[in-house]
Amino acid sequence: MARSLDCTLLLLSVVLLSCCCGLSGAARPAPSGAAAGNTSFVRAWCAGTEYPALCEATLFPYAAAVGTSPARLAWAALNATLAGAQGATKAMKAMAAGGHLAPVAAEAAGDCVSMLGDAVDMLRQSVEAMAEQAEEEEGQATQQAKFRVDSVRTWASAALTDDSMCMEGFKGEAAGVREAVRGHVVGPAHLTANALGIVNAMAAQTTP
Repeated sequence: MARSLDCTLLLLSVVLLSCCCGLSGAARPAPSGAAAGNTSFVRAWCAGTEYPALCEATLFPYAAAVGTSPARLAWAALNATLAGAQGATKAMKAMAAGGHLAPVAAEAAGDCVSMLGDAVDMLRQSVEAMAEQAEEEEGQATQQAKFRVDSVRTWASAALTDDSMCMEGFKGEAAGVREAVRGHVVGPAHLTANALGIVNAMAAQTTP
């Protein structure tokens, strides 16, 4: 059972890695075959997120591997979010090191890199914890499961706050700079909000 789950998570990791590298604006593959049969489960959970269309576009390709497992769905959402946050961090590091920003904006960029780095760390913890949750599942309402899901909620919420604070730090800068930062950060922020929405919905199912 554990080996089967490990294979499923490995498959999800490979697919997520291949599809999320160009997360901002890249077209997502349409579900086909067996995946199309499980999209109703993904759609039902995405309906409760802040950005349901983005949620569906991100998670439909993994519907077959997710099956009807909320934990696997949350794991996939968090993994996609982690990939997006890592990309945003890399882009902001390049912006901060480019030498084209005014001193105040350069300082804000450095602060943003630090905050996004913290977000990446918390999302990585979230992915690991949700993988453990998927191993225990399905829907077992244990005290350990509740603690794990609550921890992921805390980490994902903090990551979303870091994204918002990063963009807020450029509030007084030129419009071009603000839009550049927003272009790097808003996508991962929306993914984080969606993943958090899925995890919040899980919380009601993991109350002993």
